[in-house]
Amino acid sequence: MAKRASTGSGSQPEFETIPSSQVPHGRKGKHNVLVSQILSNLLVLERGTALKIPLLDLRKQKVENVRSAVNRAGKKMHLRVSTSSDDYFFYVWVDNKHTLRPG
Repeated sequence: MAKRASTGSGSQPEFETIPSSQVPHGRKGKHNVLVSQILSNLLVLERGTALKIPLLDLRKQKVENVRSAVNRAGKKMHLRVSTSSDDYFFYVWVDNKHTLRPG
């Protein structure tokens, strides 16, 4: 079990320290590569078309988790992303590329 850092005044931390400006503030979750591929494909789709992704291509990731990750990433890009799925495919499309505005 890891030791806790001492909180007493004047004591040295038990763990390595770095300037907070060097701390990564982004997060690359386990869906990062897949979500990046999906979003890059969405950006070049013609209006009124959707991606049809075989569930087998989700690489054993739960469709619910991928759906959430795609929606979170889409919001960051100000895209209104819609999704659907059936027994074999995961569908993703952009409702309107100009509906979400930076907040």
